[in-house]
Amino acid sequence: VAIEIFKGAGSGGSISGEKQDGDHQGDNQGNDNQGENQGDNNQNGDSPRFIDLGGYEWAKESINGLAEKGIVKGTSASTYSPGKNITRADFAILLTRAFGLTNAAGENFADVDAGAYYAKELAIAKAAGIVQGVGNNRFHPEGEISREDMMVMLARALDTAGRELAQADAAALAAYSDAAQISDYAK
Repeated sequence: VAIEIFKGAGSGGSISGEKQDGDHQGDNQGNDNQGENQGDNNQNGDSPRFIDLGGYEWAKESINGLAEKGIVKGTSASTYSPGKNITRADFAILLTRAFGLTNAAGENFADVDAGAYYAKELAIAKAAGIVQGVGNNRFHPEGEISREDMMVMLARALDTAGRELAQADAAALAAYSDAAQISDYAK
């Protein structure tokens, strides 16, 4: 399921990294309602939940399945905005929901407004150690997330869930044409 989320996310851009000793990054299902629209036009399961998935047939079943589980909510009652890059905050929301994290939220990042749609889940992700920010208690929640930061956050979420990842040799990254661009903290 997680891999399907990443396929639709695009490569995004990194504002600053998800550092091992610093702070981490987020999740975006679009910006209209910032992934938080509660509408559901597929309560009987007969019609598609999102009407804007044309051209994304490879991801349609996964997106609708994640919507049924409440992990993604779309940008409106009937749209998902699959071509939109994901934000750091929205990715953190996806991980928080996907892993069912409900632990007590602690202090949030300095650049997260308490009234922001992502404030609660981002505080939960921070308390769980999934996100650490970009330094100086900042997160850049509305910035686009990079693939490397997605992987760092996912690895931390898996660790939090008690799912151990097998160690791989760094040479495995050589298969990727952009391997030289991977930050040391993300390797």
